[in-house]
Amino acid sequence: MLMIMSKVEAVNIILSAIGGAPVDTLDDNDDVDVDNILRLIDRVSRDIQLKGWDFNTCSLVLTPDALSHKIMWNDSILKFTSSDGHTYAKRGAYLFDMTDGTFVFDNSITLQVIMAVDFEDLPQTFANYVTAKAALEFQTRYMGDGDVSQDLVRELQETEQELVTYDLSMGNYNMLQVTGVAAALNRT
Repeated sequence: MLMIMSKVEAVNIILSAIGGAPVDTLDDNDDVDVDNILRLIDRVSRDIQLKGWDFNTCSLVLTPDALSHKIMWNDSILKFTSSDGHTYAKRGAYLFDMTDGTFVFDNSITLQVIMAVDFEDLPQTFANYVTAKAALEFQTRYMGDGDVSQDLVRELQETEQELVTYDLSMGNYNMLQVTGVAAALNRT
């Protein structure tokens, strides 16, 4: 049965790109290459997700604790904006209202957030991109083989094209709604 890519499979794809032996598990692994690959996968995944996509952007209601009236910070939030005119920031384990200078909230607040999604929960297109980008970065940093880098660059370009296709098919884009186009269409 064909399944989406797991993190172990992504690590093995990167290891095979540098001629390394595959691993069966990521638990209790003593291989420094595997540790470096995992760090790269996580960083590349965060970087691409930070741009905000249909699968990780949403409206999130944060409710203060009944006793302390503080709002506990959600560590999955990569980026957020508020629509209530207030400026908020993470301070320690809590949300801080910078506009009013307080940790205390009387009511729930709603934020537009970009949430971090685990590798296994990414759409396949993004898992492919993260794997290709991490493979290229790992090979460039630790191996430095120009021929392998060329192959990995080509593979990365293909996955970037898949990202564009994914975004175009999932987004509700209309050229006639782009700034300036409507004005040009209404000229007399």
